[in-house]
Amino acid sequence: MDDTANSDKFYDALPLRTSFGDLSDPANYTALPDGWMIGASDIVGSTRAVAAGKYKTVNMIGAAVISAQINAAAGRAFPFVFG
Repeated sequence: MDDTANSDKFYDALPLRTSFGDLSDPANYTALPDGWMIGASDIVGSTRAVAAGKYKTVNMIGAAVISAQINAAAGRAFPFVFG
């Protein structure tokens, strides 16, 4: 997909999935528009930190990663998840 007009409406054009299981079905795969990226992070040791009661620190780091990606997106909307 390389049409900028189409990439501006990419999320609007995705079909609605009513089952979480549908998201893992390869038949439902949609390629990202050209030039798009997926951002991901891993908070090393987060499971141990949460078990040690440091969940606020883990949440703060996760929120900081999302904030950095929002800032890098320069006002463009995008979905994100933390967990």
